[in-house]
Formats: sequence, structure tokens, C-alpha cells
Amino acid sequence: GALHNLVADRIVQGLVIFPGVGYLERARAAGAMVLSGATFVRPLAVETPGLVVECALLDGRFEVRATVGDEREGATVHSSGAFGGGEQWQCVDHASLRAPSHAADVRALYDAFAAVGLQYGPSYRTLVCAWGGASEALARLRTAPTHEAVHVRPADLDDALCMIALVASSGSGEARLPFAVDGATLPGAPGERGAARL
Repeated sequence: GALHNLVADRIVQGLVIFPGVGYLERARAAGAMVLSGATFVRPLAVETPGLVVECALLDGRFEVRATVGDEREGATVHSSGAFGGGEQWQCVDHASLRAPSHAADVRALYDAFAAVGLQYGPSYRTLVCAWGGASEALARLRTAPTHEAVHVRPADLDDALCMIALVASSGSGEARLPFAVDGATLPGAPGERGAARL
């Protein structure tokens, strides 16, 4: 129900797939705000009836796992990593970062994703404008109210990672989904987001 509604506008090869970065939000909701070495082990199709997704924190590590119904034995692990530390947010000077970059056609970017089987519906089209260069990308995201169960919308995190397509050296013409994140700091309280840097 609620989980499906949160990610229904993100379709991979015809299936509603929970975004890998959504696992990071689940870990944040469980109390792990600074994450490292997060891996996305297995895709999670959210259209499975009776699906239960949980996040476990133990000994500085997190696991996001899923089961069907009340059965907890044999849960499938979809993501894992470490948590801890206390990194600080950095203020980004947008003007200086845009200088060596080229402006991207955001509509064409979403069209290119659709052509390789990654379809973004309206709630997952958060990029307003974007710039890409040889090794960095910068984007302005459309802010929207967060769902009551999340502080960082998976759509915002997912579009932040989609910026990899704007880095000049990454173009290959095929669908590329992330399988790991070296480090992430997620806020502990909801707030206005408007920019992402990769």
C-alpha cells in the first residue's frame, strides 16, 4: 500500500522497483544518518502482495530485508552497509560549479532513460535544471512535501544519482543503476532540499 504508492512512478523494465537509494532512507529512518559502504544487493519488486520491508541495525551495520506476510525466517537481504560518524553538510556554490559544465536538456535525459527501460512518472521527475562536466554534475531539484513516513523522498535521492548520466565519461547508451554508495549523510529532520551535487 503505502510503500507501493511512494515508488509507483519508478518503473524498471516494466516492474515497479524500489530504488536503491530508498534503502538509505530506510536506514536513516531506523536511526542511521551517516552511512558508508552501502550496497544494493538485490532489486525489490514492490508489487508482491503481503510484502514486509524492515531495516535492522546491529553492531554498526544495517540490513534492509523483505519477507512476504508474517514469516520472518528466510528474509531476503536487499541492502546492507555500515553506519556511524558525524559528517557535516557542505554548502555548494552553484555558480562556480556550473562554469566548467554544460547545461543538460532534462526532458531529453528522462527520454533517454525511458528508451533503455527506466521510466520515471511525474513524482520521480524532480530535476528542474542540470549541468554536467568531465567529472562532476550539479542539479536543481523540484522540492515537494515529504511523505509522512520519510524525511528524504526516494524520488529526490534517486534523481540525485541519475545525475551520473550527465558526467561526460559515463555515456554508454545502456541503463545503469547504482549498486553501491561509498558514503551518505542524510538529515535527521525534514527540510527544504533544492540542489544535488555528484
